[in-house]
Amino acid sequence: MKEGTRWIIIDTETDGLNAPIHIVELCGQLMEGWHAVGKPFQMLLDHNIRIPADATAVHGYTQAYLRQHGQDPRKVHSAFRDYARDYPLVAHNLSFDWDRCLVPEWARLRVSPSGQRGFCCMMLARRLALETSSYRLDVLKATYGLNPSRSHQAQNDVLTVVELFQKVYKARLELAGLHTFESIKAFAKRTPIASCVSIIRGKS
Repeated sequence: MKEGTRWIIIDTETDGLNAPIHIVELCGQLMEGWHAVGKPFQMLLDHNIRIPADATAVHGYTQAYLRQHGQDPRKVHSAFRDYARDYPLVAHNLSFDWDRCLVPEWARLRVSPSGQRGFCCMMLARRLALETSSYRLDVLKATYGLNPSRSHQAQNDVLTVVELFQKVYKARLELAGLHTFESIKAFAKRTPIASCVSIIRGKS
């Protein structure tokens, strides 16, 4: 990634998987090139709704905890908008975090969007992570011996993705001649996937 290129790695935790989906934790890490810049953005959101037990089992946040530690969702999204500016947002599962969580929530709360749509790290992993056939973040974390903190909390998962880029993806992308954000974004969607794997393995 060229020096000076700014982008943000994000993750969300939610009250479940069925619409309407409410974000209960929002985290982002500003990147400049391959370097993390400053402290991550992390805030909890209190929508004053019931948090199902199966959601709490995943991320650990209860309705009572969010009532005590969460903030008004509009305030959180305003603060995130100040943090994200117009930078591209990248997530391990972008179709969930962007398409199913952020965009509908912005519309529901009638707040302005933050940043712009970047690329999906899970799709990129299918083209770069040669040592595994599963691209779940916890599997990638175990495969490459990354950040040992608890999975399925947004700040921890963001830090895991930062490590994936710095310790695994960076070298493979650069060997493939992919040095710009736009070239990496295009590579994350390139088909057939077998041709991408061949490039990373240096066979073409």
